[in-house]
Amino acid sequence: MLNISDMDKKQVLDILERSAFPGSDKGAKLVETHISWVILTPEFAFKIKKPIQYDFLDYSTLLARKKFCQDEYRLNRRLAPDTYLGVLPIGLKDGQPCIAEGIENPMDYAVWMRREDNGRQLDVLLNAGKVKPEDLKPLAHSMAVFHRNHVLPHPHFDPKELVIDFADLFHHEKLLLSVLGRETKETLERMKACLPIFIEKHGRRLMERAANGQWVDGHGDLHCRNIFLTEPPIVFDCIEFNPHLRRLDLLNELAFLCMDFDHHARPDLCVAFLQYYQLEHPCIEQPEDELLFQFFKAYRANVRLKVALLSGRPHEEILGYWNLLNGYWGLVAGCC
Repeated sequence: MLNISDMDKKQVLDILERSAFPGSDKGAKLVETHISWVILTPEFAFKIKKPIQYDFLDYSTLLARKKFCQDEYRLNRRLAPDTYLGVLPIGLKDGQPCIAEGIENPMDYAVWMRREDNGRQLDVLLNAGKVKPEDLKPLAHSMAVFHRNHVLPHPHFDPKELVIDFADLFHHEKLLLSVLGRETKETLERMKACLPIFIEKHGRRLMERAANGQWVDGHGDLHCRNIFLTEPPIVFDCIEFNPHLRRLDLLNELAFLCMDFDHHARPDLCVAFLQYYQLEHPCIEQPEDELLFQFFKAYRANVRLKVALLSGRPHEEILGYWNLLNGYWGLVAGCC
């Protein structure tokens, strides 16, 4: 149940139409995701968290939304200090809602960000064919420094958690079969059988990595759309709402980006990025780690496949993630 003071889309649109926020109102627009409303202006972005609750996040109270806005600001300044400007209250001014400093009795909060050059977003550059392997060296450096500075010395980790996280795909089997056809069922059944065997076989190495400084309080959502290839690179929109998704093995963190390079048909960029990263912060130290990296790429393709399925993305996108998952899993399954 929502509080009577909770923001709704009508109020957000009212703020947009009246330009009741800092900065220029020229060309302002609203972008909506499943968890946020974002008002975009030429200079700034104002992200307002929806008063919602899911299994993986809880924004249902004003106190929670304030906390997670503050967490988003704090955590994202680690990799994007000049992009994240603060948290602004939302409340009544002259009887009408606005985003402004100094509001008393706020009805909600907004994360205040500086707009960056969308033309430098990594997915945009990839789609335009404008990324060379050497362009990734500064990004690898930034991420290596970041990860060295945010090691989790004593992470709470049970390898069986990976079985649970990965197996969430199987809960959507009917939807997957309806989109891709019954022929996918045999592959899913093989994954179901192999998954716990693989994790049991490699659980000791996974635990060793956790104990040996290969777990970080990282970004958690490291894909091309969350990166501006500027000087220095800007990595934004890390996961603030669920520490479990952000505190992870380095291979899991880096696998998301490398899977995304494969999704853009640029495996050469995955190779180059890992080479640059390894020079500064080795994370693949044994042959077994190479196999674990393929598993984490499969896990990340799995995640994107579920998102594409549940959000009704085009068939070719769903098929693309399925094919990636299948390819990675072929390497993993040979060791079950």
